[in-house]
Amino acid sequence: MNFKKFLPENNQSMIVDLTALVDIAFIIILFLGIVATLAPISSINVELPKASTEETAIKPIKITIDKDGNFYIKGKKVSSEEIAEFIKKTNKKSLVIVADRRVQYGIVVNVMDIAKQNGIEEINIATRKGQ
Repeated sequence: MNFKKFLPENNQSMIVDLTALVDIAFIIILFLGIVATLAPISSINVELPKASTEETAIKPIKITIDKDGNFYIKGKKVSSEEIAEFIKKTNKKSLVIVADRRVQYGIVVNVMDIAKQNGIEEINIATRKGQ
């Protein structure tokens, strides 16, 4: 194809407009940046081994919180001070909080704070399998 016939006779140089190319490159960079943040943090696929028992040798402390904000350890109603004493006495490093879904968030955080102050290293919140 002869482009010279479209240019004026006095100027035989050709000008290429790169605006569209720069716009497309910028959009591709933005797309890759957004997709990279959505990628999973850990992409290591690990298949865990099976075991015949489900329980571990070390049983964690289990604190139950009912919908009214009352605390229970082993079915006995306790106060927050008694929770701290119980954690110190048992000297365990793991805790499971079984809280009613209607309990205020601050009550659960209070129990977590008491546990951390008294030497608990691992805190889990019990849930049930949902759909």
